Amino acid sequence: MGIASLILGIISIILAFVPFIWILSIITAIVGLILGIISLVKKTEKGKSTAGIILSVITIILVIMTLQNISNTFNSTSSTTSTNIETGKQETTSNDELQKNVTVEALGMTKDGSFAFKIKNNNSQAVYIDTVNTIFKDADGNFMEKAQSYAQYFGIPANSEIVNYAWGYDKDFSQYPNYEFEVELSGDWMSENTVVDNFEITGNNTGKQISVQVNNNNDVSLESVNVLVAYYQNGTIVGCENGYTNSTTAANGTAYINVDYPKDSKYKEVQFDDYKVYLIEASKSY
Repeated sequence: MGIASLILGIISIILAFVPFIWILSIITAIVGLILGIISLVKKTEKGKSTAGIILSVITIILVIMTLQNISNTFNSTSSTTSTNIETGKQETTSNDELQKNVTVEALGMTKDGSFAFKIKNNNSQAVYIDTVNTIFKDADGNFMEKAQSYAQYFGIPANSEIVNYAWGYDKDFSQYPNYEFEVELSGDWMSENTVVDNFEITGNNTGKQISVQVNNNNDVSLESVNVLVAYYQNGTIVGCENGYTNSTTAANGTAYINVDYPKDSKYKEVQFDDYKVYLIEASKSY
């Protein structure tokens, strides 16, 4: 039994480092531990039994630590840590609680066929979103189509809102009379890389495009900045256009982004009389 315990201990410690099948090492480690203990009780092959027991125990500890790390990873994505705008302190809140205060309001169809909506964060701290899904249904309430938001993996500051949309270039969302929204929140892993606060955003209509200036009032540089311009005609949304820069924006520096005028599904320019600029995503430089 001592030899068997040693062999199983060696197999266990090797399996513990093999991707995908590492969990199987807990079985061989437990069997090796039991055989080693029995061998010690019978006072046979003491040296081999002791070595087998040690290797099996180490394997069990490694597996437990790995499972704890996996558990912590999943737990971290179910909560969000960000600054409470009212207290100025870092707070960690479950995404279930935060999601109760995130609402989505339909703005309607744009001229290119996209389905635009406004996402409001009514929490006193920022939220981080994976995506917003639009679930389209027919007149009888039957599910027909699910569309993700065009912009994904973004943050919304406390008590703020942004506009996003389900891209409709080759779709006909207008055929669906009913819809509902699903908001998928992210956790700490995203907030560590995404900056949402301390920006000043201005837009200038040059007659050819909207020139957006984003002042980064943070002490960190940014590797990318993504904005969206929502265009309106007589108070009705007619277009959504994204603009971004992949050039580094220095800490306390400025990003300059040109955003095109909206076009319809035939690529003809759409008339508008008002517009609003939203910061969709800003990522830290590594």
